[in-house]
Amino acid sequence: MSEKSLEFEEEKYHYDMLRNNEDEIVDKLNLHLGFFSFRFKEKIRETEIIYDTSNNLLSNAGIVLSKQSTKNRNFFKVRKISYLPTEFKKPSKKIELADCRSNESPKDFALQVSTAINNSFSNVFTIDLAEVVKKTYPKIQIIIKGNVYEISGGTGFKGVMVFGRTIYKDLIAKKKVKRREVTLIMPTKGYEKDKADILEGVEKYCKELIPYKESRFEIASRILFPKVNKHKLGLKNLKEEKDGDKQKEDN
Repeated sequence: MSEKSLEFEEEKYHYDMLRNNEDEIVDKLNLHLGFFSFRFKEKIRETEIIYDTSNNLLSNAGIVLSKQSTKNRNFFKVRKISYLPTEFKKPSKKIELADCRSNESPKDFALQVSTAINNSFSNVFTIDLAEVVKKTYPKIQIIIKGNVYEISGGTGFKGVMVFGRTIYKDLIAKKKVKRREVTLIMPTKGYEKDKADILEGVEKYCKELIPYKESRFEIASRILFPKVNKHKLGLKNLKEEKDGDKQKEDN
């Protein structure tokens, strides 16, 4: 199984879209960033299915294993995520694995997938990782539908801006959450001034776009599996007990 590192090829900047005003945003950027052009390129529909074990052994170790489906291909992908606070986070390291059929899953290639993970991420497991991969199953589905705009600059700069309607699904509980998101994709090497000008322009003229540093896996985990505040839950239970006792006294 071949591997391709995506770590140093592109930089991605993610934004929450507070209002559904895609055309207005593109017009503002074309108006105020005259050195660049933002032109519609194509519509997209992409799906990512995230696999893990019943006790989330992979994600707890900072490994996200998924199958991504685009218009032209299906392929497996692994990435290393950090649980550091947002201000200390670096972009996650991503490894793209071999193409696969739409009906195939990581456990069909358990040995190859486990070898790729160990080779790429410095043996994060001390157990038989191939056996772990064999126990994975689909847990989260992320569907992105939207429009892609090509960004061109006078220096030869090329980038992409994606306006997406993203659906996050818990495949076990059948819970579904929808969000509007925007992603800027720019080359990692060179064009430092171009990248800075675009980021500054988005910040200055597009107040409806709120930047965030979470990966889509982290967003899915947060909105599909919210953590229970045990302190508040305890206070709620205590209040219910007191209300129950008071009701008994009144009776």
